Order: sequence, then structure tokens, then C-alpha cells
Amino acid sequence: MSRFIVILLAISLAALVGAAGIARADVIYQWTDAHGEVHYTDQWVPGAKIIRTTAAHAPAPAPSAMQGIQSESNAASHVIKQQEDAQAVQQDVAKARAMRCGQDKAQYQKLVESRRIFTTDKNGQRQYLSDADADAARLKARQAMDADCGTGG
Repeated sequence: MSRFIVILLAISLAALVGAAGIARADVIYQWTDAHGEVHYTDQWVPGAKIIRTTAAHAPAPAPSAMQGIQSESNAASHVIKQQEDAQAVQQDVAKARAMRCGQDKAQYQKLVESRRIFTTDKNGQRQYLSDADADAARLKARQAMDADCGTGG
């Protein structure tokens, strides 16, 4: 009976060793050491390349799915570009308005500080404005300044 147990254990042990010997790894890596010797393993090491895999791979996205993703990406890029362009226009308008505001303030201040206001005709002769016309010119300059700078300049 003890002989039977020993044989049974020997067969079981041989089956285990054999099964371990033929077990396959899902992934096999190849790597080369510092001495140029090539090694194969089922564990990843730095610089290793996959040379065989038995695991099922996820299917690659269908071409139509890739086109859908690409078109969505293009649409998003287009929207972002439009937003950037609109923001650039707003900044340019704000700069132009600020420049006009500065010019309007300077013109209004000049008209307010002047005792007499004149225009120059085509011959270069000065034509002085009446007090009523000067006040109208000042009012017009104030309105331009308020329009470009906001009320209260």
C-alpha cells in the first residue's frame, strides 16, 4: 500500500511539473542586456518589446468611428478659432475706442481752455467763432467724448 501511495505521489508530482513546464504566458517580451545577449520573459523589463501575445486584443476602432471623432475634433477646433477671432475683434475695437477717447478728451480740453476758437479757411486765414458757435463746438466735442469714453469722461 505504501508503494502505491509513493507511485501516486510521483505521478501527481510529475503531472504538476509537466503542467508548469507547458504553461503559456499571455505575453512574451524580448530584451537585450548590456552585453548584447537577448533574453525572453513573461515579465516586462525596461526596454523590452512584445514579441508574442495570446491575449485577445481590443478591436481597433472602425474607420467610421475615427472619421466621427476627427469631424468632432475639427468642429471643436473651428468653434475655438471663431471664439478666439471674436475675442481678438473685441480687443481691437476696445483699443480703437480707447484711442478715440483719448483724442476726444484732448480736443474737448483744448476747446474748454481756449478763450477764442477759430477755424482755418482754404487760404490759411483764421475765422474766429462767435461765443454761441464756440459753445456749440464745445458741446459737440463733449458729446463725442461721452460717446467714445462713456458718460462723464
